[in-house]
Amino acid sequence: MSASISTLHPQLQPWARWLINLYPYGQLTSTRRSRAEQTQLYDAYLRGESRFPAAPPGHSKHELGLAFDYWAPAWALRELGRIWESEGGTWGGESDPIHFEA
Repeated sequence: MSASISTLHPQLQPWARWLINLYPYGQLTSTRRSRAEQTQLYDAYLRGESRFPAAPPGHSKHELGLAFDYWAPAWALRELGRIWESEGGTWGGESDPIHFEA
């Protein structure tokens, strides 16, 4: 599983860098995923082994390089989510606060 901005869709890369630079003390944990990686995460989620939800394979923007997960304190994620949404992005909200997508 990649955690590099360079694996994101080229149009999303500058936006992801911009958002992360607003709070550079977090950790980029996931960017583009293969179908197999998404299947593993989804299966772990169904088994109750994941703190955060995972979309079924074929339904995740991560598979297209159009989503990334960024770990930071809850207060920072809420603020980053608000900013991301104000710029037209989609944030995972309280149920998936680390998730940001185009």
